[in-house]
Amino acid sequence: MKKYFFLVISIFLLISAQVLAISPNSLKKYPYQLISTDYGILNEANLKRYVDGIIPKPFNWDITGFDYWQCFPTKNVTVWYDKGTYDPYDKVVRSDPHISIKASPIVRHEYEPRRNFSIDYAKEKVTAWKHLMKNQQYVCIGGAFAGTHIKLENGKEVTEHGWIFENLKTKKGCDSYFSGWCR
Repeated sequence: MKKYFFLVISIFLLISAQVLAISPNSLKKYPYQLISTDYGILNEANLKRYVDGIIPKPFNWDITGFDYWQCFPTKNVTVWYDKGTYDPYDKVVRSDPHISIKASPIVRHEYEPRRNFSIDYAKEKVTAWKHLMKNQQYVCIGGAFAGTHIKLENGKEVTEHGWIFENLKTKKGCDSYFSGWCR
């Protein structure tokens, strides 16, 4: 009975891993939307979402509006929100949640949503992202490339790549700018 139980569990885990992971066949179907290793976090549905209704192109640092996934060690990722500014029309303090990735001492990636939120919602986003990344080795972030600029920090040139945030995903779960974009 124990052997049968372990066989059933093993088959279930193997099938689950195949359904949830990006297979070589998935990468052939959607070869452009992942521009790094995914560390077993993403699945085919994540790649497919970013090509619905478009003819995808390889990533080449041009501003195209296309969304791409890239994954990073969580130890290099910081999430935060700015102090915000008062919006007299809506009578609320508006703020941007941010995701900052230190890819190297002189290269950073900065993700921001396409618009700002109330400061309370920005705080909720940052809290959700911190929860998803807690005790995780890697995080995958999806978004559209928005440009690169060079800035001077402490006498060193730092390259900063800007991205429009769409998704943040770990093995724990996913958060998305658009409702229903997490799978």
